[in-house]
Amino acid sequence: MAWQSAPLSLLNQYRVAHNIQTPPAFSTPYRQAILTNPGIGRQSPTMARKKEKRRISKENLALAVRKNFNGAAVNEIDVVVELVYKVRNK
Repeated sequence: MAWQSAPLSLLNQYRVAHNIQTPPAFSTPYRQAILTNPGIGRQSPTMARKKEKRRISKENLALAVRKNFNGAAVNEIDVVVELVYKVRNK
């Protein structure tokens, strides 16, 4: 899957659902530019937080999601059983 082109809402939902220890991404590139460039943006509450709690770029969030997704172990038998159950009971 192309995580870089996935919508930001999907990446944030995946981050929350799978409890990835990564802060959320900026909602728009414009906001990222305003808050990361020198000036008043650096003193805003979003950027004055501890470094591990600051917002990150969409690319960094997509990288964290991709690493988590690729590292997830899948039990094929459980997946097939759940698929058959959902198809029959739909």
